[in-house]
Amino acid sequence: MDETTIGSQAANTGRLTAKDFIFCSVFGVLIFFITMAFAMICSFDYRLCWGAHALSSLISGMAWMYVVQRVPKRGAIVVMGAIMAIFGSVMGMLWTGPAGIFIGCLAAELILGDPKKRTKGKILASFPTFIFLFWLGHISLVYMIGKDAYVAQCVQMGMALEFSQNLVDFMYSPAMVAMGLATIICATLGGFIGTKVFAKHFKQIGM
Repeated sequence: MDETTIGSQAANTGRLTAKDFIFCSVFGVLIFFITMAFAMICSFDYRLCWGAHALSSLISGMAWMYVVQRVPKRGAIVVMGAIMAIFGSVMGMLWTGPAGIFIGCLAAELILGDPKKRTKGKILASFPTFIFLFWLGHISLVYMIGKDAYVAQCVQMGMALEFSQNLVDFMYSPAMVAMGLATIICATLGGFIGTKVFAKHFKQIGM
């Protein structure tokens, strides 16, 4: 007897169902909290703060790939991005972070394109695109408002002045270029690990 799954529903309806929304919400929250858990660990050293996205992607890539193969429908990734962005805003993340999350998911959705024409290359490219734009959104506020204003915001949020100043100085160093490249590389690897872990599922949908 055939088992009806979210993935098989996509071939039949092409529309997001209530079950799809729940599934995307749960995994969106999971990806968000994996990233935040690594952010908490990395926050003990200002040189590692912006490496959380890269490190967490080695794990969250599995969750991302699972969503892509279980809900291969238009709009699924955007829904997931909206949930993550809302969570980020509620938890006090500065506004460019949630914006980066949503824009990243929107860009990933565009890369994925028509569910019937998705290739393994498009699926693999979707995750590092999301992670990099999430990271870029997260760091962009300091470049928008300037060093002093960003340090003041960090202090207002409870960070020590010296730590905040070191963090901002690091963000204006060449090391941030390397951090951006590491984010793309780790996210690509995380996505690849995800496709290998769920290779059986991707084979079932012809990938």
